[in-house]
Order: sequence, then C-alpha cells, then structure tokens
Amino acid sequence: MIKISVIVPVYNVEKYLPNCLQSLVNQNYNDYEIIIINDGSTDNSEKIIKDYKTKYPKLIKYYKKDNGGLSSARNLGIVKSIGEYLLFVDSDDSLEINALNTLANHINKKKLDIIVFNLYSIKDNIKEEIQTFNTNINDKIKKYIIGNPSACNKLIKKDLFIKNNLKFKEGIYYEDLMLMPILIKYTNKIDFINKNLYNYYIRSDSITNKINYNKKMNSIFIIVEELYKELNDNYKEEIEFLYIEHLLRNASLRYIDYKKYDKINNIINLMKDKYKFWYKNIYFKKYYNIKQKIMCYLIYNKKFKIIKIIRKR
Repeated sequence: MIKISVIVPVYNVEKYLPNCLQSLVNQNYNDYEIIIINDGSTDNSEKIIKDYKTKYPKLIKYYKKDNGGLSSARNLGIVKSIGEYLLFVDSDDSLEINALNTLANHINKKKLDIIVFNLYSIKDNIKEEIQTFNTNINDKIKKYIIGNPSACNKLIKKDLFIKNNLKFKEGIYYEDLMLMPILIKYTNKIDFINKNLYNYYIRSDSITNKINYNKKMNSIFIIVEELYKELNDNYKEEIEFLYIEHLLRNASLRYIDYKKYDKINNIINLMKDKYKFWYKNIYFKKYYNIKQKIMCYLIYNKKFKIIKIIRKR
C-alpha cells in the first residue's frame, strides 16, 4: 500500500471548504495524509480547518503562511508531505469517495510515476463527465502532453519534484500548464485510468471567470515559450497544438472579452514566427470540431466582430 499526501491550498473559501474536507476525510483508503496550507485567508477558513484538525488529528496536518498564491502553497505542501505520491486538490473542489483507493490500486499494479484520471464538472448542480485525455492516441507521452494540464487530475510520485528540483512557478496564472507537460522529461512511467474521480466546481468567482482584467493573464506568453524551449525539439507537433489550444484559441478569446487586441496581435505574430502552418497540425485537423476550427481561423485573421456575433448565439 502506498502512502499518499493530499495537498490542499486554502484561501478565503469558507463557503466551499467543508464540502472539500469532508470528501477527503471520507476516503475509503487507509494510508494517506491531508496537508492543508492556509495561504493567508482572512475569512472563516481557519476556523473550519481547525475544527477538522481537532476531529481528525492523525489524518490532517495544518500549516499557515502569508498569502503567496496557489503555487507557493502547493510548494510548501510538497516540502511538508511525507507521502510517496502527491495529489493536489483545490479547496473549492472535492474527491469521489473511492478516488485514493482506485488510484493506489492502479499505481501498485503498474509501478507508475504518474497516473491521469478524469473529472466531473459541476455547474448549477448539474454533474457532467469530463474526459481529460484523448483515448484515440496510443502514444502515452504524446497523449499526456496534449491532455488536460491540470495538476488536480494526476497522482504524481513525489520524487519527480524532489530529485529534479521541480516547483510550481509562483506569481503567475496557468502554473499547471507550465509544469505538468515538462514532467515527461523525467519519466515515461505514465498511464491513464478512464474513471471520473475528481469534482471540479465551475463558479462565477473562479480565477478564469473574473470580471476584471488581470495582468497575470499575460503569463501565458512566458509559459508557452518555456514549453517551446523544453519540449519542441522532440515533440514539435504536440507543442504546436498547445500553442493552438492555449494561446491562439483560449487566451485570445479571453483577450477579446477584455478588448486587449494588442495581446491578440502578439499571439498572431508568435504563431506566424513559430508555427506558420499551424492549421496543418494533426491534432487540430483530427480532433477539433468545425466551430473550434472556424474560431481559430477567425482569430488568426482578426475577424473580431464575427467572433462576437458567433459567441452571442
């Protein structure tokens, strides 16, 4: 049986924290610890944590620090953990009751460093299955690179972080996208389990749904450049697809919402410089639907008015 450390960064989530922590203490698995990092919360989160710590003193470890953001809280959790494997859980989400047991059994059978699993998304009490990896791709490394970059849908061997001095980059957005794909430089012992084990709640106050523009959104440029530098030589098709997915499509649509057309121009110039023939990418051609493809073409050709009309429908 493997020891698992569940790392939970907490910042002002008093409304959602009890649901998260209850799902963790209810796990039908014996050998695990819950590491809670209070990242400078100013609401009632600390009281909730202490109540759970009192009820489950052997299971929960609690640390409090000044606010430094999600990455800094996760990094502290890694340092404080004693588990052989790490699972990152956001404090406004939750786990299915059989999550740890299911993952541990799969790890034990195959002696893996990373196992990737699926999610449920929950919005307005509607629960939907989310596939986080492409089941039609046989090459496991390529499947991993272009899959959902979240740290929360992976059980990861702690030694990957410790032996290679890997950390989540602090002070940015999209920290998962920056780190998760790069793990393939240090292991090929990766597998996928087609089970939904994590509940991701879509809320109006989440980072990706903020009304006000935040300059940290511009972190995406730093991140894709880092991925290019680290992985493009060996995985050009896959990194090109990450540029299409996270830069040309997702980031551009967010910038359109904030009327940051200069940033979209930067994106287009980057695509022209690095991936001029991006529309020939095998993943783009094979796995994007018609609407997604049209949206990319419209962004690339600066047809912003047409995009706004399409998105209103």
